[in-house]
Amino acid sequence: MAEATPDKKIAAAIKAMDSGDFKKAYTAFKKLCTELPENAEVWYYKAECGNYASGMFGAKVDPEEIMEAYRKAIELDGERVDYYQSYGQFCISINKYEEAEKAYCEAAEMDESMSASLYSEFAIEYYNNMMATYGEIMEDPKARAPAGKKALSYLLKAIDMSPEEAKSLL
Repeated sequence: MAEATPDKKIAAAIKAMDSGDFKKAYTAFKKLCTELPENAEVWYYKAECGNYASGMFGAKVDPEEIMEAYRKAIELDGERVDYYQSYGQFCISINKYEEAEKAYCEAAEMDESMSASLYSEFAIEYYNNMMATYGEIMEDPKARAPAGKKALSYLLKAIDMSPEEAKSLL
């Protein structure tokens, strides 16, 4: 019996991913990255499946390996806003805020039509993750001020408003 073509292997891995079997899909995409090292989509799906498999399904996937897969996808196809956005979301989930901020800003610069939604998404996801991660500490207004200031700066950026204009409206 002939071995499946790369396209058939990708289709089978996507089918596993679409059916919610992220562990199986991750394993398949991990192998495909070895077979097709120049395929950005394969690297991206490896990262996405690793993220979901480890997050929702408890698989032991090293966050650095997931980050590396996202970075490789971006390196191979740096024009995909969704690659940067997904990478940024993942970085927030593992408390790599500076890396997340960088990814979101790069995505926003690439596609100005999406910049408002990307900036606001970063602001909200960042702030919510900070609040969840640092719970009781963040109940103190002084302790949460830096996170609030950063989130607010991106919300203002999303609506193209200066802090001074915002203050005048409040």
